[in-house]
Amino acid sequence: MDGSLLYVSRRTSSDAEVRNIVETSLARNARLRVTGALVVSRGRFAQILEGPRTGVDTLMESIRRDPRHADVEVLLYDDIERRRFAEWTLTYSGASVYVDGLIGALTERTTPLPHPGDVHRLTHAIEELARARL
Repeated sequence: MDGSLLYVSRRTSSDAEVRNIVETSLARNARLRVTGALVVSRGRFAQILEGPRTGVDTLMESIRRDPRHADVEVLLYDDIERRRFAEWTLTYSGASVYVDGLIGALTERTTPLPHPGDVHRLTHAIEELARARL
């Protein structure tokens, strides 16, 4: 069974480095049979990865070691029967106050666990942005 993982992180990369992340990810994700959507704002990343758990876990290990990410936090990791993203999709939102606010609500919270409503709003926004880019 496939898994679906949502993580957020603080962006420590330039726009050129983000383009490199995308280019590198296309081949690596295909090799690992992982699909998903990445949202990038000025200061943060949010990404949904879907696929075999071994592939998703391999990617997450790489992301946690990547100096272009800081404060990586997995918010959700569930089994799924069907993927939401048929192919790798990149949605880039460089100056989006809305996306930055959604991610900020999750990364700057004062509770140990994220509020389910905040997770749902971010997941829904990623799905809508990815759908608009297809």
